[in-house]
Amino acid sequence: MASMKYLAIGNSICPATVEVSDKSGCVLDGFSFRSSNFTRKRNVRDLRVMSVATHQLPEIDVAPPSSREKQSDHGNWNHVAWTSVRQERWEGELAVEGEIPLWLSGTYLRNGPGLWHIGDYNFRHLFDGYATLVKLYFENGRVIAGHRQIESEAYKAAKKNKKLCYREFSEVPKTDNFLSYVGELANLFSGASLTDNANTGVVKLGDGRVVCLTETQKGSIVIDPDTLDTLGKFEYSDTLGGLIHSAHPIVTDTEFLTLLPDLVIPGYLVVRMEPGTNERKVIGRVDCRGGPAAGWVHSFPVTEHYVIVPEMPLRYCAQNLLKAEPTPLYKFEWHPDSKAFMHVVCKASGKIVASVEVPLYVTFHFINAYEEEDEDGRVTAIIADCCEHNADAAILEKLRLQNLRSFNGEDVLPDARVGRFIIPFDGSSNGKLETALDPNEHGRGMDMCSINPKYLGKKYRYAYACGAHRPCNFPNTLTKLDLFGKKAKNWYEEGAVPSEPYFVPRPGATEEDDGVVISMISQKNGEGYALLLDGSSFKEIARAKFPYGLPYGLHGCWVPKK
Repeated sequence: MASMKYLAIGNSICPATVEVSDKSGCVLDGFSFRSSNFTRKRNVRDLRVMSVATHQLPEIDVAPPSSREKQSDHGNWNHVAWTSVRQERWEGELAVEGEIPLWLSGTYLRNGPGLWHIGDYNFRHLFDGYATLVKLYFENGRVIAGHRQIESEAYKAAKKNKKLCYREFSEVPKTDNFLSYVGELANLFSGASLTDNANTGVVKLGDGRVVCLTETQKGSIVIDPDTLDTLGKFEYSDTLGGLIHSAHPIVTDTEFLTLLPDLVIPGYLVVRMEPGTNERKVIGRVDCRGGPAAGWVHSFPVTEHYVIVPEMPLRYCAQNLLKAEPTPLYKFEWHPDSKAFMHVVCKASGKIVASVEVPLYVTFHFINAYEEEDEDGRVTAIIADCCEHNADAAILEKLRLQNLRSFNGEDVLPDARVGRFIIPFDGSSNGKLETALDPNEHGRGMDMCSINPKYLGKKYRYAYACGAHRPCNFPNTLTKLDLFGKKAKNWYEEGAVPSEPYFVPRPGATEEDDGVVISMISQKNGEGYALLLDGSSFKEIARAKFPYGLPYGLHGCWVPKK
């Protein structure tokens, strides 16, 4: 059950405290909207405020008491960024400090892992958590927030059976005996035991449908952006098969592009899906030039006329996937001897127009790419930028929850940079990988990026990402990158863990950075808020405090008001 207490903000009534109780009537938690840090709040009028607290999660604490007591000496153990979400569902209006631009009208959605335990069992890796979808709805300078667990089969089965039932990023269901293990392996090969926990990204398709995604193809789930209800599976109607795809497709109003790694004959299918359909059609295929398996493709970039297919030496590993316990690189293996490559596929013909060897690299997220032209308008090269981890796959191990929770002030975040690939179109066999700007500009940390969507695949100047304020064990700043001026502006707040900065352009804007940057902040004191920065000056223009801190999230999208 849930009860509401209210406080007056301006001329309206807003909830001050949400009390969630179990069936016995005992109060399990209290969440307050009050903030002594607020110097000025907007009046919020004539808007009904809802708080929804339905079925409660199996546990409220991040860990069972025994584990929590063992870890109590770690200063970061209870940071809200790395603790499970407190309840399955909530919605309400937030009090705003500052001014939200009146032109900002629509819904920002953010997806990510938000529940890292089932019963007494704690998950091991950041990427294992069950998906929590969060929304910020903006209208007339006001904001309504909400969150809800995505009701995947994996989540529902775990909640019902009080145990892990599907294979997550590093977690494998425990089997009772050898025959059960053999049966589980059979389900792995068929894909039946792979998770559909869509905890990575969320995209708005050209036809208006909103889909949450992860790297398994079955983990494509349609949601309602207004209510956050899970509407059902996004079923691909083609016969392309395969078990996995890029977690980050390229989505515009006119197309959906993605890569399907081939784990049998190492390579990648480049596919397109038209708005209003569920059918993917093959544009072309790229065969891997090295290694025993395809390289990991969490994301990839495109230009106006080309799809760029990265082939990393961090490659999928079937042996690691079969093991019941995680290896240091989980379902991957580092194969520096297999080298690294970048391939360019023509969108129109499906032909490979360039395939070059490049220095070794490790990246989760590409930022953008564009075509370099000569004076006659002929394409001479492709420029592709990414968040590059200095060819060090150790970043995966750093994202273990134990490492994130046990920060003691030591500077342990591996260095990262804006890596710039230069892929020549002159028939050369080698490309370049350079550093696009001095990594010290962003604290030698770099990930979770966005750009003005109008510049997708085009020459661009600005990007927004998470950087580092050292010492740290995780990116902890918001950073505006100026790739022409070779400078960066940084936002930082002590103890805060910001999620991906998402840029929303102002309607009618002519300047690339004319808009706002949205991020959700998890604070060390257990609280949190939505933050808006001016896209140009990168100064704070508004913040809206959540009733309780939300865990760290991954990627988002913008759904304009209809």
